[in-house]
Amino acid sequence: MSSMISKLWNGSLAPVRQLGEGNRECRELEKLMERNLETLKRELGESAKETLRKYNLCVEEYLLVCCEQSFCDGFSLGARITAEGLVGAEKML
Repeated sequence: MSSMISKLWNGSLAPVRQLGEGNRECRELEKLMERNLETLKRELGESAKETLRKYNLCVEEYLLVCCEQSFCDGFSLGARITAEGLVGAEKML
């Protein structure tokens, strides 16, 4: 079996861990989100803070589901492109 597929399976290769690394726009957005969150925490009352905490948990879960689905969709697309290329290469022989 391919070592890349094995690494994906056993978790030693996890593209989501590198999400945004080297991407200036992602880093800037993360900083902005953190600043805004800190401002909200200072300005909100206790009940609003709890609502914000619950909202953040939902957003985090939503993002995890979306990232996983995007990864699966991208992997499937790559596999289809590879399969098409292999079939096309066989026809050329």
